Amino acid sequence: MRIDPNRPILPASPRRDGKSGSAAGTGFGSAVSGEHPVSGATGSRPLLPVDGLFQLQEVPDALAQRRRAVQRGSTVLDRLDDLRLALLSGSLSPGQLSELQRVVASERGLVDDPRLLAVLDEIDLRAKVELAKLTMSS
Repeated sequence: MRIDPNRPILPASPRRDGKSGSAAGTGFGSAVSGEHPVSGATGSRPLLPVDGLFQLQEVPDALAQRRRAVQRGSTVLDRLDDLRLALLSGSLSPGQLSELQRVVASERGLVDDPRLLAVLDEIDLRAKVELAKLTMSS
């Protein structure tokens, strides 16, 4: 025989013997107030685990915005790394610089932090300077 200490909670069921739950009755109170007696409360519906899941699905994912920001940041860092490697090897192309400028411009509208905006401005300025150097040398 299995003993389960966590027995399920069931809704209250009405009494079947026809007796009221109170010892005093309702005759005197209803005669004084002139109202009809109130019927007993019905049992509440049991809470289902599915209800909680539906409620959680309605809450926006707080980490989703952070994940997207990290992904966008890694894209910018990848473009900067490509720029660094191209500068070191001497094989920098105008297409790489314009791609970096495009990525920085798309990020500028999504950023609220003034320090991050300053970093994006510095990256954009560096890309413009390098692009001007390339056009002057060719």
